[in-house]
Amino acid sequence: MSAVVHVALVPESLRGAELRALVADADSSPRHSVSHTSGLSAIAWSDALVGIDLEVVRTRPKLERLAARTMTPGERAAWSETLDRDRGFAQHWTRVEAYLKAIGVGVKGGYLTRPGSGWSVIDLDLGGSAATHVGAVAVESAAPVVSLRWMTAPGTSR
Repeated sequence: MSAVVHVALVPESLRGAELRALVADADSSPRHSVSHTSGLSAIAWSDALVGIDLEVVRTRPKLERLAARTMTPGERAAWSETLDRDRGFAQHWTRVEAYLKAIGVGVKGGYLTRPGSGWSVIDLDLGGSAATHVGAVAVESAAPVVSLRWMTAPGTSR
């Protein structure tokens, strides 16, 4: 069965109940997930289990060591071939954390925990290779439909 996942991206200043109120559908949905990072917040909601994560693309100290702790050997080999390792790591991390949020365990669920069959993890298009942020959504559905929208805070425009 195909799930529909709604994702709203909003200014970082909107959080918690204020963020959910902006997206009225989210409060009526049985499942939702929220992510905040510098400059951006997001909420995802669906009838299926769902998790979302956003990260700022930035230089990280000891990136090789961090990659060794958080990537499978195959993931690490693919990552080592990327041109922008900072962006590649951030994108990888959002995939992992979105899934861990969806199953309700967060990072304590284990850096090497990966989804089984019946799950999809989808990279969010936040502006291509020049974007300052990356994101991913995980949903318990083999072929979800993702609806992504950018929203502004009340009284502002984008």
